[in-house]
Amino acid sequence: MNEPKMKATGFLLGCLALLAGACTTSPTGTTKDMFDFTSSTTPGAWYSQDGVLNPEYRPIAFATYNYQTVKRDIARGGGEHLVSLATLLGVSPSGVQEFGMLAQSQYANFDSPRITPEQLLSSMQSIVENHPHLARVYVAQ
Repeated sequence: MNEPKMKATGFLLGCLALLAGACTTSPTGTTKDMFDFTSSTTPGAWYSQDGVLNPEYRPIAFATYNYQTVKRDIARGGGEHLVSLATLLGVSPSGVQEFGMLAQSQYANFDSPRITPEQLLSSMQSIVENHPHLARVYVAQ
């Protein structure tokens, strides 16, 4: 390569290096975004001080983590994961079978990739609310 081409190439590379340096963001930008996200949520809302998931968040955590399996059990009208979800929703052991049949009758509403775990859980909660005889009876102590 001749000397003028080498100088031109060196000049272009130097300019690119300077421009690339100007395109970076500050390291605190990422940290600030994470801080804003975590501070906008309630720290520890889902967990107790000893690290156990709070009861009111157990159904959504379970439905989200086991989403596909719960949907499969709904299609069948029963199964281990549907029974577990029913239990978390407060369905009595004697009402689990009926809960499974009611859930199965609504399966067409869930057979879509656009249905979220939250929507599925909301429908399952509606079954319990609309059929109060399925729920456990708690005796105040």
